[in-house]
Parts: sequence; structure tokens; C-alpha cells
Amino acid sequence: MRIRGHVFSGVLRGQPLIELYFHRIAGLLGFEPFKGTINIELERAIDIELFATKTLEHVLMDGTKKISALLAPIDIVFQKEGNSKGHEERYRCWAMQQVEGPYGNDVVELIAKDMLREKFGLNEGDELDLEFFEVPSSNKKSFVSAISKLKPRRKGQLMKR
Repeated sequence: MRIRGHVFSGVLRGQPLIELYFHRIAGLLGFEPFKGTINIELERAIDIELFATKTLEHVLMDGTKKISALLAPIDIVFQKEGNSKGHEERYRCWAMQQVEGPYGNDVVELIAKDMLREKFGLNEGDELDLEFFEVPSSNKKSFVSAISKLKPRRKGQLMKR
């Protein structure tokens, strides 16, 4: 699924967030991420559970698992200048949505090897196309089922204790 979004400066917590989970993210994704994220406000809200293949989770003292964030592989799609549609450049990275973060489902934070603002000359308000890849239906059912059992409800809903 391709969706358009635009770059915006968020609450400036990308660097401390990546630093906090740096080794776990590196182990999950197979590379050392740039210590920061880039925020993308999407043109519409998405259910990232349909695309997530990894979770950032931890086990609580009582033995239950808590999912902090969902991670989905994506491509940033750039149209090559001067060429007709179909001539694209792609950059693979990861979209993250925190389960109890400051943003709704219309925002993703991108995790990448590189500082994306610098690598691609991105500025506040620049538009990007993001390509999300659905989890194959054979894996989706078990993955989504596992997530729904583990994650707390979104903001505004009470959680059973």
C-alpha cells in the first residue's frame, strides 16, 4: 500500500528513544540505526498492525509481555526528476508506531541507517510516498492475533489490571 505523508518536527524524542532501545532495535532490524527518527504525518490513518513484522516489547515483573511499538518494513519512494512515472528510486527503512505514544495512527516515525533529512535533503513539510508491505495472510493471522492479546488498548481506553 502506498501512502503519502509529509515531514514534520515532532516532540523531539527520537534521539532519546533510539538511544534507549538502540541494542534491541539493532538486534531486531539487523543494522545499527541512526540515533534519531524522522516524523511523517500520513494523509490518512493506517492500521500498522496489517504491515508490522516486528515488535518492540518487554516482559513485566508479573511475566506478562508489553508491546511498546510496532515496526513495519517500508520503502520511501522517490520519483526520479526528469523521468516519466515508473522511474523510481527506493530507500528501505522501518516505520514505527508506538502503542502508547504521543501520536495517533496518522503518524509514523521512520528508523533508518542514515540521517534521512541529510541524506535526501528533507525539510519541514516535504512530501514523501511510503510503500507499506502487507504481511502474507498465512503469517498475518497469527501475528495480528498475538499482538491483539499482548498490547494494551490505545489512549482513552481503560486497561484491565
